[in-house]
Amino acid sequence: MSTFKLLAITDRDSCQEDLERRILRLAASDIDALILRAKDLPPQAYLTLAEQTLDLCRQQQLPLILHSFADACQQLNNYALHLSYPQLVQQPQVRLQIQLLGVSVHSLAEARQAAALGADYLIAGHIFPTTCKRGLPGRGLEFLHAVCSAVTIPVYAIGGITPANIGRVQKAGASGACLMSSLMASTDPAKLVQLLRQTLNHNAIPYKKPASK
Repeated sequence: MSTFKLLAITDRDSCQEDLERRILRLAASDIDALILRAKDLPPQAYLTLAEQTLDLCRQQQLPLILHSFADACQQLNNYALHLSYPQLVQQPQVRLQIQLLGVSVHSLAEARQAAALGADYLIAGHIFPTTCKRGLPGRGLEFLHAVCSAVTIPVYAIGGITPANIGRVQKAGASGACLMSSLMASTDPAKLVQLLRQTLNHNAIPYKKPASK
């Protein structure tokens, strides 16, 4: 298996079918991990969803990363949690409760601070224009390369990633890529994952920053 990882993130708003069915299809695909994002749910409803999802992922031997709800991790004995950067800053003590902690960052300063606060990996974005951030330009590959160069932990790119551009993400130094709306909306998420795998260049040349004009 490639060392370049593919992570799927759930999104109830863009899911084109019952979320449980979509999670089952993703768990059976060739992704490396699933991040269960459902920030709109109250804690108890998220806990119920997380428990159901954990059972599905265990059946497929797929790592599950919970999102935002640290208490759910403790109640389900699940060791992995993903937070937004503001959440980490507001509750840095979560680092002591979690074995694997991921953080979403949107600037170089956030990336450095998240790493200093103990993040095990970062999700940096958005790299390319995406339907999740309509009207906002992507931060681009230079931003991604800068983040990857500034920290010693894995960095996963997110935002507008497709089979056409995922090779460029890999060349920029990312350890992997995260997909949310595209995997939620795809009529065949497993096929999309397969296409991403096929188009990855496992012998990618190092990223070179464009020369200043």
